[in-house]
Amino acid sequence: MAAPILSKKSVCIVTGATRGLGRSIALSFSKSLPSGSLLILLSRNIGLLNEVVSSIHQRDGIRAVAAAYDQGSRDENTFDSLISHCMGKAEALPDEFEQSILINNAGTLEPIDFMRDLDNTAEMSNYFQINLVGCLALTAKFLQFFKSSVTSPRIRIIVNISSLAAISPMNSWGLYCMAKAARDMMLKVLASEEENIRTLNYAPGPLPTDMLTTASEKTKDLDLKKWFEEQIAQKTLVDCDDSTRKLMAILDKNTFENGSHVDYYDEI
Repeated sequence: MAAPILSKKSVCIVTGATRGLGRSIALSFSKSLPSGSLLILLSRNIGLLNEVVSSIHQRDGIRAVAAAYDQGSRDENTFDSLISHCMGKAEALPDEFEQSILINNAGTLEPIDFMRDLDNTAEMSNYFQINLVGCLALTAKFLQFFKSSVTSPRIRIIVNISSLAAISPMNSWGLYCMAKAARDMMLKVLASEEENIRTLNYAPGPLPTDMLTTASEKTKDLDLKKWFEEQIAQKTLVDCDDSTRKLMAILDKNTFENGSHVDYYDEI
């Protein structure tokens, strides 16, 4: 049986770690990973990141560093130096850790529109830069930095925060569906290409976040908009900490198929 992923001394990178699910994951990992582990927290808002880091530092034996990160950046230097800068800031070396973990959480929802109205090429290009290109670039740099070899066979774990939209069409959410589906496939390909890797696409369920508020206000498809409004009104949303606990249970059990898509509501 595979060892629980969270039992090993790890360096763990979390994108979009300032609020909602990303913040919950960062705080939960800091409580679960063994002493000596390092969390690298990334987001555009360095002030909020530092608040999360301060919370993590209250636990002995866990290090945490923060860095401003714009996933939509077109400056290749952003990705070239990001991980090495954070490791240097923490005075850490890759050889210190038994494994490395990347949680690709950062992403955006808008623009929300029907496919027939998606004709603004600049807007679409920017959307995929943030939600796909930037995510892929960071993932590639992660794999390059934390190399695995015959003499040093370290496990790399990559978790993509996915969505039901990755596998089921949602009217007027075409861009979001396409980006989520592409990110799911990215991890399937990585699972096929790479040795010593575990990849998981985790759909966290409908969460009470700013994104869901935007969805309830701006979704163009009236049936889908009504569904979001009802979830909020009936308070049937999934709490971020509950969803994080499910993710951690999946990682702890460590029996998921590489590259698979697992939903919050699935049995494990």
